[in-house]
Amino acid sequence: MALFGLASLGGADLPRGRVVDPVVVGGDATQSYALYLPSSYKPDRAWPILYCLDPLARGRVPVERFAQAAGKAGFIVAGSNNSRNGPTEPEREAIRWLLIDTHGRLAIDDQRIYLAGMSGGARLALEWAGNGAVAGVVACAAGFGSELPKEVPFRLYATAGVDDFNYDELFQNSLALARRGIAHRFVEFDGGHDWLPEPLAAEALDFFLGRVPPQAAQPSKRQQDVASRSDALRRQVEMASDADKRTLFAALQKTAAKAEDSDERRIARRMAMGAFVSWLEEGRELLAGKNYNHAAHCFKVALIVHPDSAEAWYALAVATAAAGNKRSALEALEQAVARGFSDRGRMEGEPLLERLRKDARYRAVVEKLSR
Repeated sequence: MALFGLASLGGADLPRGRVVDPVVVGGDATQSYALYLPSSYKPDRAWPILYCLDPLARGRVPVERFAQAAGKAGFIVAGSNNSRNGPTEPEREAIRWLLIDTHGRLAIDDQRIYLAGMSGGARLALEWAGNGAVAGVVACAAGFGSELPKEVPFRLYATAGVDDFNYDELFQNSLALARRGIAHRFVEFDGGHDWLPEPLAAEALDFFLGRVPPQAAQPSKRQQDVASRSDALRRQVEMASDADKRTLFAALQKTAAKAEDSDERRIARRMAMGAFVSWLEEGRELLAGKNYNHAAHCFKVALIVHPDSAEAWYALAVATAAAGNKRSALEALEQAVARGFSDRGRMEGEPLLERLRKDARYRAVVEKLSR
């Protein structure tokens, strides 16, 4: 249930036992987070907290995923509504305000600060944990990448869906950590590039509390075969023209849509989402570097794979507006809203959309988001 007017409330006044979203940061009204306080929360003692970082700034999503388990385990959960994949400085600013505001409102035990992140949020959480006093990290859908740190001074719960394009990265991270004698827990689940399901959220908190033992990945012939075939297909896609990409992904989408699990379906799902995220991230990097035409091309290629992505349509609108193609930008913005884009504040605050603001079509989009 969304609430308003929470910027002035202290911890003693915040609702317990349910997700509150948004909690507006007292020092910066542009920053907010979703929050869960256990029903038993009282400010007369310090409590453990789980900070959640979503790649699309959807703070409520992970907080809801952990809420039931957190209520039983006695954890506060807070998810940023501002930290998203992209430039580093806005991410760090979101984390800074998240820490300031929660510490200002709530009784937090600084010896029991835990993090949970998904995809780019997982990488950010692991970086954060490596630089400060963090007791544990849930790394979902992404890990350390190809270079593991020399030490992992926190409890690590790593998890990925079997259809996730980052599954093999987390799997290989687990094998490498095990070879080095670093205790951690790796668990897979049925699903793709997403947050872990609620039962694993509960298991992750139990792992932090020492109720569940460490568990490393176990190599299998199937895992090795799927990884090898996925790599080969990825190289084929990289060499293909845009027209050939359309043909390849049309076939992959049919395989990915099949109801029954199979190696072929896992490969198709990993490849499709992996390619989509890769082109989306490349486009964002080009956009940040003011290479607007090439950024727009990346977003268009991403939409070949995932034509219903509101985020990709919005990114295309920003890039094409910056490149000076007003008509295409307005069309892309309308497509984004039609597919579920709803962040009016983000849209109104985007300087690259400035040249569209006086257009009647832009005002119609704003009006639609205001309803």
